Amino acid sequence: MEIRTLESREREAVLELLDAWELPDGWRGRDFFRRYMEDDPSFRDENFWVAAEGARLVSCVQIFPRRLRLNGGEVGLGGIGSVFTHPEGRGSGAASAVLRAAEDDMRGRGLALGLLFTGRIPFYERLGWIAWPFSNALYIAQEADAGAAAEGVELDAFDLARDLADVCDLHAGYSAERSGSVVRDDAAWEGNLKVAGNPDEDFRVARRDGEVVAYARFIALEGHPILAEFGRGPRDEDALAALLSRALAERGGGYGPAPADASLEAGLLAHGVEVRPMGDPNTMLRCLDAEALLAAAGAERAEGESEADLLRRVLPPERALFWPADRF
Repeated sequence: MEIRTLESREREAVLELLDAWELPDGWRGRDFFRRYMEDDPSFRDENFWVAAEGARLVSCVQIFPRRLRLNGGEVGLGGIGSVFTHPEGRGSGAASAVLRAAEDDMRGRGLALGLLFTGRIPFYERLGWIAWPFSNALYIAQEADAGAAAEGVELDAFDLARDLADVCDLHAGYSAERSGSVVRDDAAWEGNLKVAGNPDEDFRVARRDGEVVAYARFIALEGHPILAEFGRGPRDEDALAALLSRALAERGGGYGPAPADASLEAGLLAHGVEVRPMGDPNTMLRCLDAEALLAAAGAERAEGESEADLLRRVLPPERALFWPADRF
């Protein structure tokens, strides 16, 4: 079995392999994963690691290079996704081998942290990954308060041409204060808007005097309403609370990140939305380069500190934030 990166002529072959993945929400595997090949600006053939037996691809792993906010700075992140092994190749060690190759590759690129999402926690724990329940919550809305609005605020649908610049500014400002969020440039925003939906997203804004002062993005995942991302201006917690309460009431609630934002939580409560903390059970991290991670966090090495303890010190899950809109 050969462990190597994908060749450009094999793009359809790896999509054929992924097509055997039985996905929820009506997706064909090849259609779901093609989006990341065609629309993610970070895609490169060398980001796909595969196990091959002759001309047949048996297993694959895709690297998603990102920049992650960390204690006011940034650190290189290697996202892991598109992990799949053909049923006939399971138990052969192929999946472990391609994952190890991807990890070594990420270290070589200076990506200090690995991140993945999975329902197979024990498998990855055996390979050194650590379950990391980022701070999430159930948002429970009362339908009676669905019409509540903030004074002088207009709730509206997102308009790409009109609103994107304002939304980018809000995202950069609101997320910059929160470790764990992904940094997006213009190209990353363009790709994100194409792949974040599942297949579609409900993107809403709150305007005051024609300017977007808050926004929220919703997707469906296995039939469940997911709050994929939101943001607001420095003094616009009531506008965001009104926007969220309206959308959540229409959906009967939702599940998503819970940023440390006491003023927003107070505003949501005033609009009839209860925020019930609940950690994310499907996220895992891997420290790929401890020294680079410490340098990015502005921290010193503690003698005898384990990888898990180091991660908890620099990126505590109860205070860290990862937007589902950035999942891969």
